Amino acid sequence: MNIFSGYLSQVILILLLALAAWLGTQAKNLYKKYVNTKMKQAVCRTAVRFVEQVYKDIHGPEKLKQAMIKASELLAEQGIDISDTELVAMIEAAVNEFNNNFNKNALPAHTEAE
Repeated sequence: MNIFSGYLSQVILILLLALAAWLGTQAKNLYKKYVNTKMKQAVCRTAVRFVEQVYKDIHGPEKLKQAMIKASELLAEQGIDISDTELVAMIEAAVNEFNNNFNKNALPAHTEAE
């Protein structure tokens, strides 16, 4: 009976260590996903600002294409993979944010009465 309890305690210890390793891996993956998402959002905002400043003569789909190219290049440099669908969604969100900030910070129109 004493030998059996010795094995049982070792098995329980191994299971606890395996559980701790699994939990650590899951926590690392969640953190990496969170950091990658934040990095993707930041890169897409940067790409949108870049395209808005550099490509003033193009609009619509061509501007989106240029933003996708720039964001893909920047993310590849960081070793972060992104699908085209996710990239389009994040760029469109960044454009919306850019437009909202631009409109919010725009000076009010000057009126004749002033």
